[in-house]
Amino acid sequence: MKHIKNLVGKHGKKLKARAEKLGVADSLIMGCINGDDAALTKVGEMGNEGERILTIMPYITDNLSAFIKGTEEYNKGLAEIYKQAGASGIALDKASADLTIANLKYGHERSEIGLKLSSDRTLENQRYRESIDLVKLKAYIDYHMSKVDHLAAAKSQLARPVKAQLDADRTYETEKAKHLLTYGEGSDLDLVPRKSFTTNKLVQAFRTAVSTIFE
Repeated sequence: MKHIKNLVGKHGKKLKARAEKLGVADSLIMGCINGDDAALTKVGEMGNEGERILTIMPYITDNLSAFIKGTEEYNKGLAEIYKQAGASGIALDKASADLTIANLKYGHERSEIGLKLSSDRTLENQRYRESIDLVKLKAYIDYHMSKVDHLAAAKSQLARPVKAQLDADRTYETEKAKHLLTYGEGSDLDLVPRKSFTTNKLVQAFRTAVSTIFE
């Protein structure tokens, strides 16, 4: 290119130098513009490498992070097991001592059963009444929450076509831009498919009919 000039390079010398360290030199860009096969090949390979890294690096990161976290959890688990072994040993010794006292208390408590029977009967009747009240309350709340969950699920289903359309529109705009950039004046946008989830009359009628239920 004989007439195109770099009018911004002198204002960003440090940034330009940084770009060159990353392998993006003005000469490489100009070589591509001038149709230099070597420059075009190099940029193409740079793009391919970048795409591979963008695609694979998250998986590498996830797997290695999972391995590190797994190692951490494994060793933490071992530490807990060892600690529990010591604690259980002490607990078993204490249990043996407690059993001796419990055997003594057993004889004493049998003589107290008669005195406690009347009091325990009264407390049990009260506990029973309160338990029944809680069961009834739980059943009512469960029914109410079930209705709320059903309403939320139904509304979520109504939103699916709209969300799908948003995604489809975004995809179409991206593919349209790629098509125009690739073919320029020779572009034919009829070749770019466009999905429609919300314009279908049956879908619209269904959404209208169902949405009125939850107004």
